[in-house]
Order: sequence, then C-alpha cells, then structure tokens
Amino acid sequence: AEEVVRDLRFLELDRSAFEVALQPCAPCAAGTDAVNFLFSATGTGLQDVSRCASGGEISRIMLCLKAMMARFVGMPTLVFDEIDTGVSGSVADKMGRMICRMGEDMQVFSITHLPQVAAKGDAHYVVSKEISTTGTAVSSIRKVSGEERINEIARLLSGAIVTEAAIANAKALLESC
Repeated sequence: AEEVVRDLRFLELDRSAFEVALQPCAPCAAGTDAVNFLFSATGTGLQDVSRCASGGEISRIMLCLKAMMARFVGMPTLVFDEIDTGVSGSVADKMGRMICRMGEDMQVFSITHLPQVAAKGDAHYVVSKEISTTGTAVSSIRKVSGEERINEIARLLSGAIVTEAAIANAKALLESC
C-alpha cells in the first residue's frame, strides 16, 4: 500500500490514501481471505475503491498496481488498453514516464489516444479499423516513424486538421523523451 501511495503521489494525487484490507472468508478456490482496496483522494474517509474513485483515479490506481506487480512477478509482457483514460496534461506525461520505466524490465504495449503517452514509446504503431465491402470489420496495424510519427502525434493533439502548432508540439513531445 505504501508503494502504491508513493506512485499515486507521483501521478499528482498528492493527498491520496490507499490501503489493502484483508478479511477472513469461508474457504474457497480463491483462499481464505477476501481482499479489498480502500482509497481516498483526499486522504480521509477511506472507502472501497469501486465506490469512490473517478475514472482518472481508477486509471492511476490500476497503473500503480500493475507497475508494482510487474516488478515482483517478473512478467515478460504487459499490455495496457487505454490505462490512461480520464487523465491528461502533466498526469498523462507522468503516466507515460511510468510506463516507460516498466519497459526497461519487460516488453510493454500501451494502446493510447494521448500524445503525451504515445510520444514516450520506443516504437509507434497505428491501429485502424475499416468496414470491408462485405460488411466485415477489418483491423490493420502499421508501424510509423520519422515524419509520419510526428504527424500521427500531431493528429492526436489537434484532431482532423493537423496544424503547424500541433506539429511543433509533437516534435517537442518526442524530443522530451
């Protein structure tokens, strides 16, 4: 719990509190303890995380838990599917840094729509989905690099119309990694 709180504070939940509550339960396939995660963004009035955490807080808690588990379990690969939902700005940047640190010890795939996170990766892939002439959804993936990567991050920043400001911002994000 202390390690999770330290990481939550890094992710700008400065007053957060987190505890792991073990409660005895009837013996079953999962063991003889029920585990509850208790959380408070303000540091007071801990409650079950499912009752009190916002989407962005849940994203940060999950990243902290996964980062800790990855260190102790020795997983070879970890896939995050929009673990950064509900965050933006400097928190997104810090989540990207945390994911990058995890990538030093294991292979990490992060599916994201946040340019702050996408810019941190060693490799960048674009996944797209189209409907074929037969009405079937077809997904494709392709690696982007160089100018194409800059343009993709700029697209994440500005939407359908990629502006010069977005391109400059994309370059700055890539240089800061």
